[in-house]
Amino acid sequence: MLVGTLKNIKRHGWVLKGIKNVESVADHIFRVAIMSMIFSAGTKLDVNKMIKMALIHDIGEAIVGDVIYEHGIKRIGPLKIKNADERNAVKEIFKNLKKREHYLSLWEEFIAQDTEDARFVKRIEKLEMAMQALEYQKQGYDSALFDEFWENAWKYIKGTSLENILQELEIQRSQLI
Repeated sequence: MLVGTLKNIKRHGWVLKGIKNVESVADHIFRVAIMSMIFSAGTKLDVNKMIKMALIHDIGEAIVGDVIYEHGIKRIGPLKIKNADERNAVKEIFKNLKKREHYLSLWEEFIAQDTEDARFVKRIEKLEMAMQALEYQKQGYDSALFDEFWENAWKYIKGTSLENILQELEIQRSQLI
C-alpha cells in the first residue's frame, strides 16, 4: 500500500538541520494520533474523528513528500500550492476505497481549520513537533537549531488548553542549555 512509503520519508525540517536518524512522516503521524487521543480525553471534542484526522493529515506526503511552508512564525512557501498538491495525492491514495469521500472530507476539514476538532489536531501536531525538537536536543544537538520549531509551536498553541504542556517542555529545554 502506498502509505507504507511514509515510513521511509524523513521529516524535511529535521534533515535540513543536519539531524542524524531523523523521524519519518509515519513516526510523526503515529505520535500525533496517540497524542490526539490522550490529550482530548475528557473534552467535548470528537476523539474518534480527531484520531482519523491525525492519521491522514500528512498522508498526501506519501506522494508529494514533506514540503516546508513555514519557518518559525513566517510563511515561506505557497500554502495554496502545497494544499492543492496534497489534495490530489490524498484523492489518489483513497481513490479505490468505498469511504474515500469520508476520508477526503476529514483531510479537507483539517486543512480548512474551521472546526475545533481540526484546530486541536493542528495544535497537537505542533506540540508533537516541539517534543521531537526536545528529543533531538537531548541527543546533544544545539538548542539554537530548534528555535524556529519552538517559535512555530507557540504560534499555534499560545492561549490554548495545551499551553501548559508546551511551557513544561520549554522548561525541560532550558534545563539542557
